[in-house]
Amino acid sequence: MIRPRQEQETCAPSEERGHLDKLADELSRYDVRADVVDDHGPCLRVSNPASTYAVEDVICERREHDYAFIASFGVHLGSSGSLGVTAHKIAWLVGATKA
Repeated sequence: MIRPRQEQETCAPSEERGHLDKLADELSRYDVRADVVDDHGPCLRVSNPASTYAVEDVICERREHDYAFIASFGVHLGSSGSLGVTAHKIAWLVGATKA
């Protein structure tokens, strides 16, 4: 049986999801929880266990030469070429590290 094109696309891991997985690995250095969720496309849900309200959804967008990580409120957090710096910014955003 051939599945409709849309169903095939949602089942296959995307490049964006792969970059979000790498960012989640980088965030493992901080005291945060980072899970890739597929609600309406992949995003990285990062939360600080010390705070009920410190949760941020990060999306990944294809750019000309790399991938960009964008906060839920539209701010560019970093790129796929700077995972360490990006992870630090996100950990700071959810209150898990000092600037």
